[in-house]
Amino acid sequence: MLPILILRGETMVTRRMALAGALELMMSLCLAVQAAAADVNMDDVRRLAREPVETILSGAPIGRVSDADYWKTVRGSPKPVVVVFYANQDQRSRHLATLARYLAFEFSEAVVFYGYPVTAGATIEHNALAALQKRYGVKKVPATLFYDNDRGKMELERTDYSVPALLEYRTPSLLFWSTYHRTIREYIQTNILD
Repeated sequence: MLPILILRGETMVTRRMALAGALELMMSLCLAVQAAAADVNMDDVRRLAREPVETILSGAPIGRVSDADYWKTVRGSPKPVVVVFYANQDQRSRHLATLARYLAFEFSEAVVFYGYPVTAGATIEHNALAALQKRYGVKKVPATLFYDNDRGKMELERTDYSVPALLEYRTPSLLFWSTYHRTIREYIQTNILD
């Protein structure tokens, strides 16, 4: 069977040439996306993860939120909101804070990031955790809540955004930090920035 020829201007292109060109374009796009994700220097991540959460978040486009302004801040945002609940000295909180820092720098134009300091130490009192569960549904710390408010367009089934679109308790170990970073980036791009 002879390949079908497609006329493009003055040049004749075979189906194989067209497929090769499409594959080349697709590969270059994939490499560009991968290069954007590969901007993370794991030495910096490891260095940051040894610091208290407040130090990790300083200088990043991450605001602070407390009980006093939580619902006003979340419901009043014209953008999707990510809230990170953390204990300042907790190792898992520090790993999550490094992830939030990188994501906040990347998505700050489209998503608003907030940190909710639960305690200045590493352990959370039982009463404080019970209060967080009652107010926000948070069962353990660290936790990440994703509120997708559809960039200001209200959905009928979610008129007050009191329930997060995703509640995440997993925290990245430094061994799998890059994989977790890539997964959360993809989640934000496909589910939050829809």
